[in-house]
Amino acid sequence: MSLQVRRLHLATMLEEWPVHGFLVTHPGGAVLVDTGVGGPQQVLADHRVVNRSVADALDEHGMTPGEIDLVINTHLHFDHCGQNAVFKHAAFYVQSAELARARRESPQLADWFDFMDARFELLDGDAEILPGPWRESVGRVHALRPDRVHFCHDTEVIHS
Repeated sequence: MSLQVRRLHLATMLEEWPVHGFLVTHPGGAVLVDTGVGGPQQVLADHRVVNRSVADALDEHGMTPGEIDLVINTHLHFDHCGQNAVFKHAAFYVQSAELARARRESPQLADWFDFMDARFELLDGDAEILPGPWRESVGRVHALRPDRVHFCHDTEVIHS
């Protein structure tokens, strides 16, 4: 099996903005980039969220949440980490500065990304997540190049 990246449609906000995650399968397992929308009901109502279960989105690709080895959170906004608790068995890779910011500025969302026993693998800048073609990057790259799969905001996956 080679590296495969599949876009997951996880929600729509404000009647027009899609929320995507990405399923990345590779010879060693499966990675999920962002888990979709979750949060206090008032936040969901304010953003007119039409939500979808991340488990249903994975099922479309023949996978279950239990098959996800690790989760990469591009950042900790309610529309990117709202279903983290579905993956209690997985490690969550996130920039340490982003986790500190979210805990400080968004304590009302803590139950969705910082649940009891959440296993964070904290990164400071660029780091190799898995041997070979992966890295977490702090910078924002807004274009696809043949050697990159860009996910959004703070994360990109480099592949060869």
